[in-house]
This record gives sequence, structure tokens and C-alpha cells, in this order.
Amino acid sequence: MDCSPTSPYQPVLTVFSQPSQCWILQYLDLLATRRYAPATLTAIVKTLAGLLRYLPQERQGWLAADITQATAQDISAFLSAGLKAGLAPSTLNTKLSILSNFFAYLCDAGVMQQQPVSRRQHRLLMPEVLPKAIPDADLVAFFQVIDSLRDRLLFLLMLRCGLRVSEACALTWETIDLQAGTVRINQGKGRVDRVVYLSTDVEQALKRWQKYHNPGPYLFPSPQRRRAHLFRSMINRLMDQYLVAAGLTTHYSPHCLRHTFATQLLNAGVPLEVLKELLASITGSATLYARHLGNWWAISY
Repeated sequence: MDCSPTSPYQPVLTVFSQPSQCWILQYLDLLATRRYAPATLTAIVKTLAGLLRYLPQERQGWLAADITQATAQDISAFLSAGLKAGLAPSTLNTKLSILSNFFAYLCDAGVMQQQPVSRRQHRLLMPEVLPKAIPDADLVAFFQVIDSLRDRLLFLLMLRCGLRVSEACALTWETIDLQAGTVRINQGKGRVDRVVYLSTDVEQALKRWQKYHNPGPYLFPSPQRRRAHLFRSMINRLMDQYLVAAGLTTHYSPHCLRHTFATQLLNAGVPLEVLKELLASITGSATLYARHLGNWWAISY
């Protein structure tokens, strides 16, 4: 069986036998040719390694030797161990989806007879939770305690442009057009590009930050040598620190800023169809429509 001996995912997969590694690497290669994001491929590798880690000892060795021998009982044991370890139901459901897709690939390849993941048997029930927007009073308190120009710009980009955390972290200077007042988001979620417009306060923060930034491609270079730019866990920690400093007892994640962006636009009168285009894809009229909503951008943080 052919497999890539130089794959960057190989170190994590050493817990598996060579044949099992080959099946996993072939699956990853297939997804890579379909332009799946590297973060998605990494999540698949970690989920498969985690499947072994959460199984009873005797089953760990069995599946490590032959991943195609996974059963519905193994998936049930994985879920039980994950819940005991404190994993959220939403996290486990995401991992279930990853496992289901991988085993479907093995079934299609003819090396497994039955899909071990059953949606009816395994999927965890979850309450329907509406996206959480941050109230204006909490936003004001949050931004008032941010005394770092870098951090203020980072969170403003998520709030004013609706950026995801990963998109804001990885922004490069070449995607910023201050003259046009735009930011191009390349290869966002689903490998979709889009263009968003900058509000006045973001433009001002960008110009100030540009005076102090070190030479390099990224707006927010990482202080750690092994990383090129800021990363998600660091942003989560920053958000938590500022929430505590602001005396806010309600917990908000950085992604709540994106939900707040959408909520503010809806409240300002942006049609739902335009908002969907603004959040998801390359936009023309949608971004111009949003840019001229003065009553929305007039809110100062």
C-alpha cells in the first residue's frame, strides 16, 4: 500500500501500525486534493489519535494495529470517556462527524464492511442555542480596559469586519488596502474569499499600528519563535483577561464579536440576504451597503 513517508502528520500517527497509517494518510491526501484547510486535516489526525486514547487498553492495541476493526461499541466507549474527561457535547459531535466521514471512506474503499458511527445511536442531543451578541454596555466596558494598540485593533477587526478569530490572527499587510478602506480575506472558512470594508476607528487603529509593527508579512506576529502569527488560544486568553479587567461576569468568546457584528448590522437595517453575503463571500454591493450605515459605525468603542 502506498503512503507518504514524509507527511507532516506522521509523528502524531506513530501510535498506529503502518497499514493503518497508510489508510489515514491516503484519506488526508484525498482531502488535500479537494482543498480542505490544513486546520481541518490536523483536526482529523488529532481526532483519530484521540479515539485510541479514550478507548479501554485492550481495544487501543487492537485498533492501533488495524483501524478498520473499529466497532459501534468502540465509538460508544469513546463518547463515554470523552464526556467523563469534560469534553463538551458540541466538541464530541464534531469529532463524531470527523470519524463518520473517515470510516465512510474506508467503507467505500472496501476495507470495512459496516460504518461504526451511527447518527441515531451516537450523536449527542444539544439544546438549540442562539448566537450570543455582546450588549453595547458590555462592549464599551470591554474596550475601555484595553490599553494595548495591538489588542484593540485585533478585537476591533473582529467586531467591525465580522472576522473569525483565525482570520484576524493570520491577516497579512498585503491584504490591507488603506486607500480603498478594504481588507481581503483569502481562503476563509470553506475556502471562500471575501472583501470587507474598514470602519473609521479600524482605519485609525491600523494606521497607528503600522507605525510600530516590525518588518514582516503579518499584522500580528507571534511572540513565540515557533509560530508565525498570533493563534487562537492566545486570543482566547486575552479576551478572558480583558473581561475580568472590565468586571464583566458574563463570559464571551472572541467569536461573539462576529455575532455582534451581524446583530448590529441587522439592527441598522441591513437585509438578511446582504448580511449573509457580507459574512460569507466576495462582496460588492453588500460591503458598500454596510459601509454607508453611519448610525452603525457611529457607535464608538
